[in-house]
Amino acid sequence: MGYGHTHLSAITAAADVDRFITITDMKRGTYGAVGAAGLMPELDTARKVTITLTRINAVDAPLGTVTIVGTDINGTTQTEIMTPLDNATATSVKWFKTVTSVTGGTTWVTAGGPDQITVGCAAVAIVAQGAGSLHAIAVNTTSAGAITIADASGTIAVLILSIPEGLYELEATYAGYLAVTLAGASDVTVLHTASLPTSYSM
Repeated sequence: MGYGHTHLSAITAAADVDRFITITDMKRGTYGAVGAAGLMPELDTARKVTITLTRINAVDAPLGTVTIVGTDINGTTQTEIMTPLDNATATSVKWFKTVTSVTGGTTWVTAGGPDQITVGCAAVAIVAQGAGSLHAIAVNTTSAGAITIADASGTIAVLILSIPEGLYELEATYAGYLAVTLAGASDVTVLHTASLPTSYSM
């Protein structure tokens, strides 16, 4: 069986709270061009979108909604309507490979001045979605932190702190998605099959 590969580096592994929209007043209508060309920090990965709201005066009531349009990891267009949280961060349900537009909903009402939001991405990156096979993890530099591999059902494996460079064959199946979370100055390459429908029989 042939495997594709996805490279991940701790340099780009952190959450980026304002990657797409830097802090701006919450409003109705489009927030304009998204930053970082709408791409997640690592090529060929998807992350969840985050909206962080900072209250300026009284909480805007209702907070309204924000519509995120982009693509999933397979390049298919998708939309999610998110509701910001008062002085907190809301996280999307869907995984996004790209974000193409951010639009404020018409239900938003100002109370004492507009609150401010940023739109970015969470830290966890998925390299595939649906069902498939994880062949191996190539550790390119000695890991400075644990490397956690998981799917929708939970943890598949954890490569421990200071694991040396080398190829670690796992030969595991994944379902829902395949996520790899780096800690410390880790740098890995994930060898895996492409995304397949979850109903695919392994």
